[in-house]
Amino acid sequence: MVKTPIQQAVLIATATSVRRGHETPTALLRCGGVTLVKRALMVLARNGVRRFVVVIADAEIRRATLADRQLAALEITWVLNAERPQDEAYSLWRARPHLRGDFFVVPCDRVFSPAVIKALIAEPLDAVTLAVGSAPIAALPAGQQAAVLPADGHAVALAVPGSGGGLVRSLPEGSATASAYGVRGDAWSTGIFVASRSLFDALDRIEGADRTRSLPEALAHLAAAGSVRAADIGEGWWHPARTSFERKRAESMLVRSLRKSVDGVIARHINRRFSLAATRVLMHFPVRPNHVTAFSLLVSIAAAITAAMATVASPGWLIVGALLWQFASMLDGIDGELARLKFAESKFGEWFDTLTDDVGKFMFFAGSGFGVAAVSGQAIWLQLCMLAVAVQFGLSVTLYRKLLRTGSGSHYALSWDLNPQHRSLVMRLYSRIEFMGRRDYYVFAWLCLAFVGMLEMAIVMMVITTAMTFGQELLRPRQVRENFSVQPPM
Repeated sequence: MVKTPIQQAVLIATATSVRRGHETPTALLRCGGVTLVKRALMVLARNGVRRFVVVIADAEIRRATLADRQLAALEITWVLNAERPQDEAYSLWRARPHLRGDFFVVPCDRVFSPAVIKALIAEPLDAVTLAVGSAPIAALPAGQQAAVLPADGHAVALAVPGSGGGLVRSLPEGSATASAYGVRGDAWSTGIFVASRSLFDALDRIEGADRTRSLPEALAHLAAAGSVRAADIGEGWWHPARTSFERKRAESMLVRSLRKSVDGVIARHINRRFSLAATRVLMHFPVRPNHVTAFSLLVSIAAAITAAMATVASPGWLIVGALLWQFASMLDGIDGELARLKFAESKFGEWFDTLTDDVGKFMFFAGSGFGVAAVSGQAIWLQLCMLAVAVQFGLSVTLYRKLLRTGSGSHYALSWDLNPQHRSLVMRLYSRIEFMGRRDYYVFAWLCLAFVGMLEMAIVMMVITTAMTFGQELLRPRQVRENFSVQPPM
């Protein structure tokens, strides 16, 4: 878990939405298989927040949250605001006695990426720092644009979507003043911000007939004093999730965010497309990541048995086995996607996924070797496959020992040093064929060679890459990736 100076947050969960003709707390609406309040709590908790003050207007939110075992360890203080649920300033005032020092403010009617929180952490704090980024949809209500001064990060025009106010300070985009200051006209407030106690001082000021400022008015006052900053979320994203239309768009953004930068060509263009489409459907059902992992293993075992059934009279079983193995490879991404989407990562899940991948691979190579030997009448193909499996098993044991020391159960935690400045001849050669050792590639290549009746070549290629991997492990063993988090997931 990331440690930050700001370890408390106020979650405003008083809004309601109409669903199927009935009003329901917006915070309890599900987006990506998880309620909005849980998603906000988990994102904040995984970025260093330890104490939460959740302002609610309906006690059902508290009951639902307390019943969730994943949230049982969080320190949550519940505050009721049933009399003025639409007034965010009043909700903050009710949360005030439970806060000490600086704090995050997060409305529970939207989804957002961890990059939003990281951007706020990195930006200096005067009184308020707003997280701003590009508009998530083409049409947002007029008057919610926030302009930014890139020179010092101070906001010129502010608005918090959904806070009950329109434009806080007006500065037309393209005006002489805007051009002089270099204002970003495409920056929109995400509604998520960090505040100090100065925000309460601004809210406390009385104007006229005993009227306390609203939140937009308080922000306007602080902005006029130069105490409001804007943190650009960069590649981060956010999206409101108050209506059915907004939730569908938000879920699309959540699913797209599950792509991995380490995906190979086949994984990126074939496997990941399939797995993301399946995840988009399965996220609405009580399917656990380990269920998908176990099913993928069963498919791999079926692929191995099917390939082993091949004979001279029925060589087509080798193709069927290769198709099943490709299907298992496409299924392999779903468990991780569901785990990240629903915050269901676990150390057991990481190891289960790694072990089942290897067991399925060993069984398929053995079964395919048996089938190719039967079809060709040459036992050498079975012998080569069993030799490769034995070497791969030894390499896997070595990898497991390293993973145990790192605290991770994922293959992605380790990599070879392919620094161009320190490459030997073997390293340069390996760097060119390294992609052949990726599961997405060799499974797809095996399928293609099976279709053209050249599985003997597939076995030869498998043996060569296994030997190369073995040699590479002896000369320059795999080490922990510098940018890989080896801490156990929460």
